[in-house]
Amino acid sequence: MSDDKISSNPAIDAAMRLDGDPQNLRDYYDDWARNYNLDITSAEYSGPAISARLLRQYLDDSDASLLDAGCGTGLVGIELQALGYRRVDGFDLSESMIEQAGASGVYRKLAGSIDMMQAARSYAADSYDAVLSVGVFTLGHVPPEAMEVLLQLTRPGGLLLISTRTHYYQQTDFQPLVDKLLAEARIELVKLLRDAPYNKDGDAHYWLFRRTG
Repeated sequence: MSDDKISSNPAIDAAMRLDGDPQNLRDYYDDWARNYNLDITSAEYSGPAISARLLRQYLDDSDASLLDAGCGTGLVGIELQALGYRRVDGFDLSESMIEQAGASGVYRKLAGSIDMMQAARSYAADSYDAVLSVGVFTLGHVPPEAMEVLLQLTRPGGLLLISTRTHYYQQTDFQPLVDKLLAEARIELVKLLRDAPYNKDGDAHYWLFRRTG
């Protein structure tokens, strides 16, 4: 992989060079939806499986209400179902990605055209026992502040699981935001998998928080 590439897969590399504008993201993923799973599989994407197993270590209630935020084609939902979770909802910005997720048959409810930064307009506060966002906190997608939106949707005492690509973590203010939320006693850090496998081009950090306030 040359130094100027973020990923050896051209589609993934282009995705991480987006500008975070919701319309541009929507258009890109609408176009990519049909080939997304093939590209991600070829990149040896392990994020969904690692995230689902991490959640299962701390939430063993199969009837827990879960939200897959930025669910894409449903890869996280598939892993959650395999571990016995039966009440999984999902949303994504791209309607075409949601169509793919719907075909998986693993979600209770799905919603498209939802900008994560505006998700509180579509979901009631304190709604879910756990919220997961895997593969979204990456370059060109959402700012760290999206974590605060997802925290609103998590019930007090519930869990929030976020993956951050290592380059995203290094180039954004994600850690200062985490420090702020910890200092305000709004969250506690349950588990951090640092520099854990993500895909063949790099690692990620997997953060599991509990909402405390």
